[in-house]
Amino acid sequence: MPKIARTLVGFGFLWMSSWEIFGALLGARLNKALLQEDSAWLAGLQRTLLRSAHAHMNAMSLTLIALGLSYLAARRRASQRTLNGCAWGALLGTVVFGSGLALEAFFPATRGEIPWAAAVSALGGVVHLLAVGLWGVIFLGAARDTEPTRTEMQ
Repeated sequence: MPKIARTLVGFGFLWMSSWEIFGALLGARLNKALLQEDSAWLAGLQRTLLRSAHAHMNAMSLTLIALGLSYLAARRRASQRTLNGCAWGALLGTVVFGSGLALEAFFPATRGEIPWAAAVSALGGVVHLLAVGLWGVIFLGAARDTEPTRTEMQ
């Protein structure tokens, strides 16, 4: 397995486990809020954003692992440069998006402004989506190229 594929898989698992630990800490904070009857935190935006960050990062970790495991198959259909660009875009986009989303919980928006943390998470999300989308296009092109033609079927 090439180094970039191992990086995708390894980082995917490490990123997932770190956000699972984050989820456990979030659960502990939830229990504290329940015991103290802190209804403001239970219904608040911060809790919602932190839950969203936890869920998104676990899903994006699985995406990184899938990219790494499908790397050899994708290499038959795309150049090394394209695949490396997609891989690094997915990795960096995941880190930037996750960091931005977590920061949004602590630096909320004010009316009439786009908060810097939201801009950071949006930038990371767009980079990740473009990288994963291009990876999908590579496989869609591969599916089209492998279908037998009429002459081959006869």
